[in-house]
This record gives sequence, structure tokens and C-alpha cells, in this order.
Amino acid sequence: MRKSCKKLAAGLVTGLALNALAAVGHAAESLPKLSVTVFAPPSQSVWIPALIQRLGLDRKHGFELVVTPKPSNVAYTDFATGKDPVCFCAAIAAVSRFKQQGADFTLLWNIFNFESDIVVRDPAMTDVKQLEGKVVQTDTITGSWALSKWFLQARGVDLGKVKIKSSSARGAAGLAELQLGRVDALLVNPTEGAAAVAQGKASLRALPVFDKAVWQQVSGTDFVPSITLGVASAWIADKANQDLVRKFYAANREAAAFIQQQPAQAAKLVAKDAQMDVPALQGVLERYRDLMRIEPLRRHIKTVALLTQKLLPEGGQLPRPLTDAELDALVSTFHVEGRHE
Repeated sequence: MRKSCKKLAAGLVTGLALNALAAVGHAAESLPKLSVTVFAPPSQSVWIPALIQRLGLDRKHGFELVVTPKPSNVAYTDFATGKDPVCFCAAIAAVSRFKQQGADFTLLWNIFNFESDIVVRDPAMTDVKQLEGKVVQTDTITGSWALSKWFLQARGVDLGKVKIKSSSARGAAGLAELQLGRVDALLVNPTEGAAAVAQGKASLRALPVFDKAVWQQVSGTDFVPSITLGVASAWIADKANQDLVRKFYAANREAAAFIQQQPAQAAKLVAKDAQMDVPALQGVLERYRDLMRIEPLRRHIKTVALLTQKLLPEGGQLPRPLTDAELDALVSTFHVEGRHE
């Protein structure tokens, strides 16, 4: 009798365990999926989505994140045309042009502040003004170039005396151009700069383009909102997507905090996705501790107005200033910090 009871109890426990596993498996399968587009590595837009996946923060917050890397020109085209409704790489300077052309999207939150590097081989080059008379290679389709151009001019560089070689070549291809002497400098994002310096083995150096003092004089703030989360207006109008994007925002905040608090561990987790050596990625995460600022962009609409209605048009990066209506549509009023189930 006791043996029968034990067998029955064991059977019940096993059955409950199997049911529980099945329920967990079913729950995992039924999680809503969020597909986001990022720039192809080594772009920094890969970091946070990759870390969210590696730490399981998407499932923790009740969704499954799907990440699709694309070259910058393809990513922007697919976002502007509505093919990709969620872009984790929407640079304000670049997508403002799309808004003027009638693209129907809005920006929800800031991800990265503006930073860029001038990578040089000549040890005598210690100041950005020494770029005059030189050949600089960069990807001029990006928002990073738009802001870099403004900062270089604001810091006294006469760009009429600088030959800009536009190229979408990144990583080893761009580095080869510099090491072979075909160009004098590379203007790249912090991730690409750190990778180039690491691969150069002390033969290359990086000069920062962003100057906090210059920026504070014109803005009164200590950072430039730059890379944001952009979504199609029709997509965010769907209540299911609103709940989903709030979960994604919470995961963003958690991932950014992890990177700031544990840069070495974060580098180990995402280096493969970023296509960078761990030491190089750790170096950039430690160097740019304030690079990530995950906050609703609406809080910084005055700064976005300064960029899109004055500085970028004056610098030739926008054909005209955004109208107040375009600015209002560009910077979403959607409350990303609202409650979600």
C-alpha cells in the first residue's frame, strides 16, 4: 500500500513538473516579439540590444527582442520608408531631413549622446585644427557626420581646407585606408575609434570631436542628444505596441545601468555582437561613461529645437529649419515610462 502511494505521489509530482515545464515553454513561445533595426557592427547601436538579449532582460520584462543589423544607408532608407517600424539608430541630425521630406515617424527616447573621434597616424597631430590641408574619410550620410561637422566648425576648423572623402567602409577597410596613407584621418564613432586605436598597436591615436565647453556656450547643457529610438507613427498608435515599447524602455534602462556599473563584464558579453576585441570595447565603455543617457526625448525638446531649428540648418546639414509643427511631430509626447503589465 505504501509503495502504491509513493508511486502515485511520484507520478503526481512528475506530472506537475512536466505540466509546469510545458507551461513555461508555452509562455516563452507566446511572448510578444519586438523587432528592431540597428546599424551593422561595429556601430555602438548594437551594444544595448545585444546586452538585453545576453542578460535575458527582454524575457524578464515580458517580450522577445529580435535584432536586425543593417548598413547605415539601408537602415535609414528602410526606416524612412516605413519598411522597418522600429529603428534603434535614429540619429536626430539625419532623420530630421526625412521628417522634412514627409516621412511619418516619431522619436521616443535618447539612447546615445553625441561623441565622435578623429583617428590619426601622425604623432604631430594633436588638435583638430590641424586637419586643415588633410584628407579625412568618414561616412557623410550619418547623423554623426552632421554633428561632427558643426563641432569642427565651431572649434575653428575651416572645412573648406579639408578634403572630405565620403565612404561607408568601416572597420578594417577604413583602417587600411589610414595605415596605407591614402587618407590622413578617419572620423568615426567611439566604437570604431577604439577598435582602430587597439588594432593600430600604439601607432594610432584618437582626438575627440565633442567639446563640452563649446556646447555649453550655445545650449546651456552638458550633452547632445544624438542617437534615439525612432518608431513609425502608425506603429506606436497601436496599444499593443505601446505596451511593448514601454517594456523595451525598461530593459534599455537596466542594460545601460549594467554597462555603466560593470563595463568589463558588459564588454565580455557583447564584444562578439559588436565585432570588437573585448579590451577595445571595454576601453571605450570606460572612456565614455556618460555616452548613454536613456531618457524620454521630449524632456530635451529645447535642445532638439536648438539643433534642428538653428545649428544644423546654419551648418548646412538641414536644407531649412524644422517648423514648430515638424519639431512637435518629430519628438514624441508618448509617455514611455507609463505602466505596463
